[in-house]
Amino acid sequence: MGGIFFVLFIIGIIFIAFTTYDQTPEPVPVHILAINDFHGQICQGQKMNGSPVGGAPVLGGYLRDAIDRYGKNNTIIALPGDMTGASPAESNLLLDEPAILFFNSFVTGDWKKTDPETGERVRVIATLGNHEFDHSISDLERLLGGGNADTDIYHLVDPYPGALWPVTVSNVFWAGTDTHFLTPYVIEEVQGIPVAFIGAVTETTKEISEPKNTELITFTDEADAINEQVRHLKEQGIHSFIILLHEGGKQTAYEGPTRETGDLSGRVASITMRLDEDVDVVLSGHSHEFTNQYLPNAGGKPTLVTQAYSYSSAYSDVYLELDPVTKDVTSKNATIIIAYADQGPGLTPDENAQELLDAVNTVVEPLINEIITTTDIPLTRTLDVNGESLLYNIVTDALRWHMDADMSTINIGALRADIDAGEITTGDVYSVMPFHGQINTVQMTGKQLRDLLNEQWTRTIKPDHYLQISGFSYSYDSSREPSSRVTSITFDGKEVGDDELYSIATIDFLASGGDGYSVMKEGTIIANGGLDVDGFIAYLRHIPSPIHVETGGRIFPENNSPYEE
Repeated sequence: MGGIFFVLFIIGIIFIAFTTYDQTPEPVPVHILAINDFHGQICQGQKMNGSPVGGAPVLGGYLRDAIDRYGKNNTIIALPGDMTGASPAESNLLLDEPAILFFNSFVTGDWKKTDPETGERVRVIATLGNHEFDHSISDLERLLGGGNADTDIYHLVDPYPGALWPVTVSNVFWAGTDTHFLTPYVIEEVQGIPVAFIGAVTETTKEISEPKNTELITFTDEADAINEQVRHLKEQGIHSFIILLHEGGKQTAYEGPTRETGDLSGRVASITMRLDEDVDVVLSGHSHEFTNQYLPNAGGKPTLVTQAYSYSSAYSDVYLELDPVTKDVTSKNATIIIAYADQGPGLTPDENAQELLDAVNTVVEPLINEIITTTDIPLTRTLDVNGESLLYNIVTDALRWHMDADMSTINIGALRADIDAGEITTGDVYSVMPFHGQINTVQMTGKQLRDLLNEQWTRTIKPDHYLQISGFSYSYDSSREPSSRVTSITFDGKEVGDDELYSIATIDFLASGGDGYSVMKEGTIIANGGLDVDGFIAYLRHIPSPIHVETGGRIFPENNSPYEE
């Protein structure tokens, strides 16, 4: 009898063991679809690898296909900054409301609906990018919070509802206070497991934005701000952390899931390696590059870092597994998906996004279809070995002509699109110059001009946004010390004099020291002109048509030292 009980006892232990094993909870899957640097690109026109990509209908088709496959309860759309700003005319002329309405459509199921409690209710979370500060703080608050205010545009949804999803940023404060500008984090639950989303924008935003647009706020170190929120949330028992970081880097692109090693470099790398050991994923942006790599955080644990190009051309498809017991991320990988229009989900564009684009076109087409002139050759931003660009040369010529100045200059990055050969429309120009800055004339001495040109290599910002010029030429030697690389500046056939005064036309962003060109502020603004886009349109009407003569001969490297981006 005792033997029978012993056998039953052993069987019971085995049964309990197997029962316990069978009841081990399965990991919870989470899919994050991250679109960085959308820049209001609701219309098509982008290309990658020789094929058309992006636009709201095509990108929307890809996103909705992914949502259908993964399930909306386990899918979150993340926007790591620059959702708006530097946008094409279709979104820009309507103050980027169409870009916000596009992402609203994933929450409500229809861009025209304004109740986030109805419809599809796919979760969308965003952070700010530097281009969200292209206009005033009050303009940004209206863009996110809704309302028509004193705007004089046609509102596709009236009154304009604003963003129907949260925007988080942990390192932006009201100036002189410790009060966050927006909520520093957002908590989303996935099958009962809390996941924290913490936003941060590049600390350099003040240096690369119009100063008057950021005078009411301050920007702090990204890693410090993120870590402060992580520490606070860990005390509440949260262990899954996703960072939306509008700062980026550069990496050699590849296809497929995340590889164990890579060559990622840039500020995003140094920031990630300072983050708390509990940080699992960094969804990055700003540099418009491919990123898909694990980097060690401050605790030496692998953090997944992604970025998916820009302008609606791609998205990061991030897959996570959450442990229901520890509530931590136990597995993570990503694939960068290019949104090709001629294959896959791109062949079935999102009908609601197409309806939005059609509505936009109906409103803006009369404004953008006027033919200004024609060109026999493409006008591009591509830099030659000397660091000159045909399109930038023509634009700087336009600024100088508009202000009747001795010279002109503009920073690379001010122009955001090329112009194809053929007819040039107002819409083309709006896409080239989306910021609509005012043209100023700054009076500077020859010495200040020399210091300004040398500042191309001494700025605190990474020196990849050099100056483009008109009305003068200069030589430089890259083998010399950065502060004295300019060897000669010629104006009107002779070397500029250190004490001579020269009038220099530029945009207000650069005149106020933007992009790290602080020497500009040493000059004196002696005249204000119209908007840059209007001056460029007037100049295109002024010069002979069609445009067919390429310009150049302004920048001269010495000692075989060609321009290096």
